[in-house]
Amino acid sequence: MPLGEKADRTDGIISPAVDGIRSVDWIAELFGKGNGTMLYIIYQTAFIGDIVLLTSMLRSIKAIDSRGEIVVVTTPPGSEILAHNSDITELLVYDKRNGDRGYKGFRGIVSRIREIIGSRDSVFFSPHRFMRASLIGFLIGSRIRIGFERSILSFLYTHRVPYRLGMHEIERNHELVIAYFGEEMSRAKPERPCLFPSEDTYRRVRGLLFSSFREADRIIAVAPGSIWPTKRWPLEYYGELLRLLESRGIRVILIGGEEDRGICSRLESEAALNLAGELTLLESAAAIGTVGAIVTNDSAPLHIASAMNVPTVAIFGATTPSLGFGPLAEGSVVVENDDIHCRPCGRHGGKSCRYEHLDCMMGIKPEVVFSRVMEILAGGFLVEAINLQYQACQNPGFFSSRDLHHI
Repeated sequence: MPLGEKADRTDGIISPAVDGIRSVDWIAELFGKGNGTMLYIIYQTAFIGDIVLLTSMLRSIKAIDSRGEIVVVTTPPGSEILAHNSDITELLVYDKRNGDRGYKGFRGIVSRIREIIGSRDSVFFSPHRFMRASLIGFLIGSRIRIGFERSILSFLYTHRVPYRLGMHEIERNHELVIAYFGEEMSRAKPERPCLFPSEDTYRRVRGLLFSSFREADRIIAVAPGSIWPTKRWPLEYYGELLRLLESRGIRVILIGGEEDRGICSRLESEAALNLAGELTLLESAAAIGTVGAIVTNDSAPLHIASAMNVPTVAIFGATTPSLGFGPLAEGSVVVENDDIHCRPCGRHGGKSCRYEHLDCMMGIKPEVVFSRVMEILAGGFLVEAINLQYQACQNPGFFSSRDLHHI
């Protein structure tokens, strides 16, 4: 169903509609707008990339209801990367794998959210499609609960939105917002995701970079890691790419988490500074935001680069951009092997290639990726990237006036 088409409300399943829930919801008008604020509870405890993309949804809500208060329930890493985001009234950390693990932790997060809600009317949104999200939305007592129809225990939502393939994740999340706000939101495009490293964070990152490189150097970031092996471009290909870049005088910073320190150490040289495991998530965002481009697999750095509006060479193997997680930054390109019949082999790829060839990655040669990097740098994005990301963050209409990049 096209955006803006009237919804079929049979059995609580809705598509984005021009009337929306709020416009016909007199109770929300009474309890929400009547006292000046509506409380929005947003639940997202998935991967870092998903949490970064959530910021688009937050910006959309605040663009239409600037007085509304947003509480985000997320993971410890999620709370770290969402720091300094002025759209968020409160970050509620749910450490579901450690400190809040099990039934006691589950009961605890439900109690904490209920305490925040109190007697106020609230709207619960969950882009996360797992059982825990559905249960929490139901148990906290939000009268309106909006999630995807493909969610586990989706019957616990009062309104369920189709999970559409073939569109970007920020557009899918935007449809959750449209389901509540209706006509006011259906004509708007999703806002660009955005992160907010502090001035001190930028200062520390620049100190690290320019203790090894000159400010006049051309610098790009390379992120060779992924928790999914079939999403990783071969390390020897990354090594050849770095040699090609060095031959053109281009310097490289290697980005990744502690788990990527080992593979990045095999790539470091005088021209390649290994920062894997050395930076916080927002420091990684600042580092990416300081350079001219990034080469990355389909992993968290891709989405961080989208939020910082840094041109991205995104290498897709077992997954495809059609799943909804392609780059959004200006000037970005996707490099992929379209001749492989078996891709995508899953939403996240997998631990190994079922056919034992991994041709989806092996067929992408370093020379091809190198040429895409050089095209980006020749296009002038090296100078413009930082200014563009500041405009996108500070002007809510900056990205909504531009078409999404589906490459």
